[in-house]
Amino acid sequence: MADLRKLRTQREIQQALADLLLKKTFSKITVTDIVNKALINRNTFYLHYRDKYDLVEQIIMTMVDQSSFSINEFNTTPFYFLRSISNEASDLGHQTISNEASDLGHQIINRQRADSEFLEVVLKTILKLVMTDVDSSNSQIWFTFGKLSAIMAWNNQHGYYYDIIQDADQLQQIFDTEEFPNLND
Repeated sequence: MADLRKLRTQREIQQALADLLLKKTFSKITVTDIVNKALINRNTFYLHYRDKYDLVEQIIMTMVDQSSFSINEFNTTPFYFLRSISNEASDLGHQTISNEASDLGHQIINRQRADSEFLEVVLKTILKLVMTDVDSSNSQIWFTFGKLSAIMAWNNQHGYYYDIIQDADQLQQIFDTEEFPNLND
């Protein structure tokens, strides 16, 4: 019974964060906001998570676990990997996968894409997962993260011309060819 209560509380906390992420940027969200939205005590939050960063990390780890993509595939196809997580993830803790849940993930990513604090926690979590699964002496992973960061910064400079999820094919092509398209045409 306690396990069900724990899972229910975690799901409520995660759903509260998801709702908040649709309304405000991650950097502006506080633990107080989360506990008020989840209608729980602050101490209850800290029984499950260290802070809001740990909450996001746990959500991402769940999303990666539910994805059909292997973490090892991130090294060669990072944009397909990111799209897979978004498209196949359930709505932040629920066990059923649906188009509505996938749409929620997409909406959150679109809302948070300019928040460097959110992007940093996402990339750090993925790096942590990748480094756990691959040989850490493999320097290729560092080049993958470097290229990914460069492409994300370039996309940011161009007003998010490419949507990270919907335009994964174009972004993956930039990653593969190491050439940015001329957007002035």
